[in-house]
Amino acid sequence: MQQLSKKTELRIRRQLVEAMIFEGLIEYEETQIDQWTALFTLIGKNCTYRCEGRRTAFDRIRIKEDRIFLVGKGETLLEATLEDLVNELVAAPRDKARLLKELHLTRKLCEWNEQHLQMPISRRSSSYEELESEIIEGHPYHPCFKSRTGFTIDDHKNYGPEAKQKFPLQWAAVRRSYMRIAVLEGEESFWQRELGHLMWNTLLAKLALSDGTYEEYTFLPIHPWQWHNMKDELAELIEQKDLIPLDVEGDYYRATQSVRALWNCSNPQKAHLKCAMNMVNTSSLRKLHTHAVCAAPYISEWLKQVIHSDDYLQNEASLIVLGEYAGVIFEPDVKRHSAKLEGQLGSIWRESVRLYMKEGEGAVPFNALMMLEKDGRPFIADWLLRYGTEEWLERLIEVSVIPVWHLLVAHGIAVEAHAQNVILLHENGWPTRVVLRDFHDSIEYNEEFIVDKSLVPAFAAIHERFQDAPVDRYYWMSSVEALRELAMDTLFVFHLSELSYLLEEHYGFEEISFWRQVKNGIDKHFKRFPALGARNDQLQHTYKHIHVESLLAKKLQNQEEGNFRHIVSNTLAQVDTRRNEDVLC
Repeated sequence: MQQLSKKTELRIRRQLVEAMIFEGLIEYEETQIDQWTALFTLIGKNCTYRCEGRRTAFDRIRIKEDRIFLVGKGETLLEATLEDLVNELVAAPRDKARLLKELHLTRKLCEWNEQHLQMPISRRSSSYEELESEIIEGHPYHPCFKSRTGFTIDDHKNYGPEAKQKFPLQWAAVRRSYMRIAVLEGEESFWQRELGHLMWNTLLAKLALSDGTYEEYTFLPIHPWQWHNMKDELAELIEQKDLIPLDVEGDYYRATQSVRALWNCSNPQKAHLKCAMNMVNTSSLRKLHTHAVCAAPYISEWLKQVIHSDDYLQNEASLIVLGEYAGVIFEPDVKRHSAKLEGQLGSIWRESVRLYMKEGEGAVPFNALMMLEKDGRPFIADWLLRYGTEEWLERLIEVSVIPVWHLLVAHGIAVEAHAQNVILLHENGWPTRVVLRDFHDSIEYNEEFIVDKSLVPAFAAIHERFQDAPVDRYYWMSSVEALRELAMDTLFVFHLSELSYLLEEHYGFEEISFWRQVKNGIDKHFKRFPALGARNDQLQHTYKHIHVESLLAKKLQNQEEGNFRHIVSNTLAQVDTRRNEDVLC
């Protein structure tokens, strides 16, 4: 147990310090020891620290052997503790306690996984759904990579993805006057098609037993953890008959990596459900925003129309977006209900990847590609051996990077393509297509850069919160730079950089060669579409320096929104032979 605790804490400390250096949250000196190693001397307010590591693609810091030392008197080296490091980051006792709680909870849940899970020696043959449970490593950058606030060990065992437990949802009827319903068809048709006639009629019958009618109420699935976690606030709703619990057991679900998104294990072809949860995981409170739930079906329809209109995306790349085709959410009355209920009772239905997989195709969450198996070899080892590293990588870039970049350049739409939002389809390891998901609050466009304005959803008509909203608040951005930042942040800086690092560490395939292939892939693509060349240049993705999101700084401020960003060296510029400009502001 002590060895497990040490191993987990070392990783948490390493990721914390890597983020501190990367985001400039502590003064430091970097002294090169040799080609592959630098000495980092961190000069804190309270102490000085030392560690060895190196600067990799996009200035990502990789600390060697997870060792961080505190420099004591007479240059004595002591192991730095999490408490030492947190003291350098935050001053207020309340903020320190909050951050330490999340870091210690991350350690606690990781230790439970190590003790109780029987992980396979290799996950290479696991199905897509099983991989959603078996990828237990969590975020490779964020130090709070498993900080499920409010989760007990029993909650983790029952509702975390790792333990593979299945559970039914809690169904309720909610008074229509307090519900927002977003469907692109008749509501009754939606429920009947989604639930099936038996479940639909059972819900109606249970509602009638409580003297409710479908004209007055609609239905809402609630995550069982949320149902128990919010019991005090829900009691008031139940007493007022604004919410009626329905004793109905429908399909069974299991958690995916995001915890709040659930896949239907009774029928894997049916929709995944994203449920609101009053839980902080990594940087965000996992509630649902009413305006985003309302916008979800319209955004998905918009993306599908754009893809259908583009011959390359539709026919050659076969780009797939998993539609978020329906959403329901409770919108509390400020005079009647607790403010704590805002964003806490809602669900979004999202298509299953199973609807799109062809015979012979496998599916893997993209973050599986960066993982090491218990046999000591990368998850993708056999694929690289079969096809060759350069050939496989060229194909991966062709099917995953280029369609996302084409969508941005050709249509002016940036998506948040981080590793958990992307699914790779393949045939025996050979990449075939890419699947994108999760758009309700993570898509951006710029009014001047968007190509077909007629397809953009009429957001002001969807929810009043969008009316007269300023730029950079929701989906419409003030600059093209913001679109580039979202695309490069999620796809390159915090996503493919993990794969480029893995290939260098385990195969000696230099990161600069990886990113040269990425840049060459983009250049080659737009030589085929010369009319898009000027728009591609407008993104200025080969500038010498770029802005990226500061994920730890955002966590320290305990804010979901805000301008948290810092400047890094752009690895795409290092392989560019053209003139590089200074930092893009």
